[in-house]
Amino acid sequence: MYFFTTQIRCIGIIPMPGSPQPGCVRSGIVLRGLLLAALAGASLIPALAQTATNETVQQAMRQGAEAMTVGNFSAAITAYTTVTQKLPEFAEGHFNLGLALQQAGQLDKARAELENSLRLKPGLRGANLFLGIIAYRENRFKDAESRLLLETRLDPRNAKAFMWLGVSRLAEDDPQGAIAPLDKAHALTPSDVDILYHRGRAYLLVANSSYAAMYKLDPNSLRVHQVLAESYADSFHAQDAINEFELAVKAGPRQPGLHEELGDQYWVAGQFDKAAEAYREELWIDPHAVTAKYKLGCFLVFHQETAEGVELLRGVLREDPSLADAHYYLGNGLKALDQDQEAIHEYELAVAADPSNNRAISANYKLAQLYRKYHRMSEAQAAMQNFQRLRAEANDRRERKSAQIVRKRTELPVEDAEKAAMTADH
Repeated sequence: MYFFTTQIRCIGIIPMPGSPQPGCVRSGIVLRGLLLAALAGASLIPALAQTATNETVQQAMRQGAEAMTVGNFSAAITAYTTVTQKLPEFAEGHFNLGLALQQAGQLDKARAELENSLRLKPGLRGANLFLGIIAYRENRFKDAESRLLLETRLDPRNAKAFMWLGVSRLAEDDPQGAIAPLDKAHALTPSDVDILYHRGRAYLLVANSSYAAMYKLDPNSLRVHQVLAESYADSFHAQDAINEFELAVKAGPRQPGLHEELGDQYWVAGQFDKAAEAYREELWIDPHAVTAKYKLGCFLVFHQETAEGVELLRGVLREDPSLADAHYYLGNGLKALDQDQEAIHEYELAVAADPSNNRAISANYKLAQLYRKYHRMSEAQAAMQNFQRLRAEANDRRERKSAQIVRKRTELPVEDAEKAAMTADH
């Protein structure tokens, strides 16, 4: 909620509305979700002098602000009613009274007070926002949209106005039209959970509409099986995903990308030979499928077909140097082939690319081993210290929060740092 406050810092005459205010702090709106905390003991009151009326209004404004802050809306209504009775032309008084009435559920009276505030001050920020919210609550979605559009034009930095505009369009069964204002709201306030929820819902509704139309056209099409498979994969139901991807591949055996996605699910399910076969099939369809080449190279290094895996990973890094994790797996392959100096170089590149991820933890441990082997003791000590620090930080993160990890398309499993520490010498 908004409500208006200011501290009067001028000594002497306090100007009437619209007159210059040299040296004074002007009234403002501070958005804190939809509630504004008032400045303690503050008010915005146009008056000519410290009269009894002025003192009464100042006290009422303070009382209203305090009541709004603690959620005592009936007390806020009483206080702001005093303000509007004493100063009927004071737009912000009607605005605050409208907000208190809205919070108390007296929507008709709230709407009247907010409209009064706009009649007195047509450019008053926030009034159209709350009139739009009232219209939304009364299921007058077109009216809500009109009010909220006005607010976004008056205050183009108001993320909540854009959010409510998107919410109103969702209520009008227009998720496509909701996306633009919700994207704008997200751009203005990217960490607002309400905005993230409504934005995600809009995109989900648009996606579901597309999928429903696709299913209606051909329920057994490649794309229907693909989207079902991807949904199962996102939910970590690997075998269900495999079943749908296999049907998709059967429907479109030369469709780029399908075999790679199928290979990913085979790998997750522990069907490693099938995973390698699927990646090879992808590369036969598309020789430039660099992520499939990357995954196949990593797979071969994992499963002792090391020389071929190393060559593939070298090719991956030539084609796409941004796949920095490939340095780690290439280092593993080179170490297995006893090409230690090249392995050291690749591990160093892996750490430099991202000094804090899981691969950096294991890469530091392996660097410590290799440095020690070649009597580079100071470097070995530094690498071991980095390993221990990163491992401790990773353990701390695991203890402090539990989160579902969704892998990126190019991200592969990495051995646990503790396991790496225990098994690396064997």
